[in-house]
Amino acid sequence: MADSWKSENFDTLSNAKILVVSENSEMDVRKSYEIAIANKLRDRNLDAVESHIQFPLLKEAKTPDEKANNIQMFKNAGIPGVILTSLKQTIETQNEKISEPIDGLEGSVGTKSPASNSNNLKESSNTSKTYVLEGLMYNLTLKEEEQLVSVFLVDVTDPNSSDTLRKTLTKIVANQFK
Repeated sequence: MADSWKSENFDTLSNAKILVVSENSEMDVRKSYEIAIANKLRDRNLDAVESHIQFPLLKEAKTPDEKANNIQMFKNAGIPGVILTSLKQTIETQNEKISEPIDGLEGSVGTKSPASNSNNLKESSNTSKTYVLEGLMYNLTLKEEEQLVSVFLVDVTDPNSSDTLRKTLTKIVANQFK
């Protein structure tokens, strides 16, 4: 976890029905994140439902009117809690490192190798990817200016797979309710 904040009203979510929304343009990715997070929350005896099940046509609110309509739709369905997760940024970093001697300059045992001169070493680089994920938690029963009850950022660098990324985020979301 890179950063987090919880309001004093956060605990009001622990007994609320919580809608899990994962912003992603790819429906399969959205579903996989929502299912993983909702299942983890249900394992903690929280009442969670995936947005792709409850609201299959839900789209990202781009205007204040669309946001107000979505909120009203959630309230009408008896859902006061919302967890919204999204990928905020992908950062690629080039890491240069000196590796092995240039072919043919290895030298022999017991003698000083020309490869010990840093000018005779091959340089290589690798790319590192860091995914910055954000989680926002809302309690829609509170006054509008108090509805945001938690924010957290997660940095995951060079995950082995998309599954690792999803599991990391899922665990951090669930740990908010400790």
